[in-house]
Amino acid sequence: MTKKKLFSTVLKWLKDAGLKAFVVLLIVASGFYALAQISWPANEPNPTTGVVGMFVGESTSAFSVVTDYDTANSYCAAGAGNLLGSHICTPAEMNNSYNHGVVGVAPIYTYVTSPTLWINSGPPGYTANANDCKGWTAIDSPLNNPNYGTVWNFTSQYGGLLPCKTGKRYACCK
Repeated sequence: MTKKKLFSTVLKWLKDAGLKAFVVLLIVASGFYALAQISWPANEPNPTTGVVGMFVGESTSAFSVVTDYDTANSYCAAGAGNLLGSHICTPAEMNNSYNHGVVGVAPIYTYVTSPTLWINSGPPGYTANANDCKGWTAIDSPLNNPNYGTVWNFTSQYGGLLPCKTGKRYACCK
């Protein structure tokens, strides 16, 4: 290849690469411009809305028979009024309820049984058997290795663990 042809080939490659680089830069700059146009809320963190439910009341039945998640959810879903079609609340739904002012400290919510209700929190975050009372199947647990479930305390506004043999109703959300 002659020097002239080599020089021409290199110039053509640089011209093509420069054009490609310019197009990529233009796309990236457009993305940043679009991102800058988004109107972000001033009060972060914002209350979650959409598919995350909110507290609507407590179940009429308490956890006292060996069951499962579906049956436990039916304790909420079968209720009348606001409870119809609801499910057992999760910690995210309880926090969302507070963020939207749906529940508060007593006496805003009047308790039928007590200021603590069962909620679904899923698998344990540590080694204890704190897994929704084994998916709402373990009521009587052995003393040396008890099972626990998560409750929401409306008076103190936080969650906690209780042994599964504790008779509590469920917090219901939708």
